[in-house]
Amino acid sequence: MLHSTRAITCLAASLFLTSVTARAGDFETTFRKEVSAFLNGLDESQSKACLYPVTDKNRWQMQFTGGKRPGILISKLSETQRAQLDKTLRLVLSAEGLKLAEAVAKQDTPDGIGKYWITCYGDPRKKENFAFRIAEHHLTVVHLEVAEGETKEFGPILLGSDPALVWQEDEKRMIEAWKKIADKKLLIKGKRGVSSAPMNETDGVAFTSINAAGQQALKEVWNHRLRIFTQPIQDRINRLHKARGGWEKSRVAFYNQEPEKLCIDGGRWDFKCGLPGMVWDLENSRGHIHLSLWVK
Repeated sequence: MLHSTRAITCLAASLFLTSVTARAGDFETTFRKEVSAFLNGLDESQSKACLYPVTDKNRWQMQFTGGKRPGILISKLSETQRAQLDKTLRLVLSAEGLKLAEAVAKQDTPDGIGKYWITCYGDPRKKENFAFRIAEHHLTVVHLEVAEGETKEFGPILLGSDPALVWQEDEKRMIEAWKKIADKKLLIKGKRGVSSAPMNETDGVAFTSINAAGQQALKEVWNHRLRIFTQPIQDRINRLHKARGGWEKSRVAFYNQEPEKLCIDGGRWDFKCGLPGMVWDLENSRGHIHLSLWVK
């Protein structure tokens, strides 16, 4: 999942950041076990560079741009260490998501994901809260467990593409949803819907006021967005969505221009669907793609 400069596709900033508590469900137990195994395989200098206090301020840093991060580089890991890292990744990313990450990463450098930085905030081997991150450019995924067996926060998940090639299926689905909604009351002309920013409570219209075909199309876009994750992660995001009010409390808006064209073809439009404490969006009005999803 990767950074690029100009003619390279980018999708990366944090492959994932997952935090769990000492007492939680099956997924959390397994994830803790695999992260612990990864840490046990590091040498002393690697361990010192990788481990940070769970309260470290960098734990919540959101950075779209590429560059050096805290931690250790994947390219510096041994074959055994990378194999263990791969087991950990597969708990969070689906087969499709991992394939996408690896393919995009290789567009930036032959070593692909090797340019990413690994950081662990807190030590899972001590049964304390911890957060595990793989970071570089244009993707941040955060999963936070704050109560026994219950996820309270998730995100921000930041995705990107420059040039705008990676997320065309998401764009196409959103354009199709616009056609089915067929209601220009959702469009706020001349204003950008900046990705990851909270949605203004007065923007757009209530999701429940959209026609049935439009509602179904937007739900399909949502499901498609979650495809990069394994089912346990998808389930957690959907539970949080419902807990915040679900579709019944959501508002929907398109920004800038009517969504009629892909970004690569000159489309300059944005989308947001928000509810109190949550937003998911798609931004292409900058001339490349930004997407986000977060729950607080």
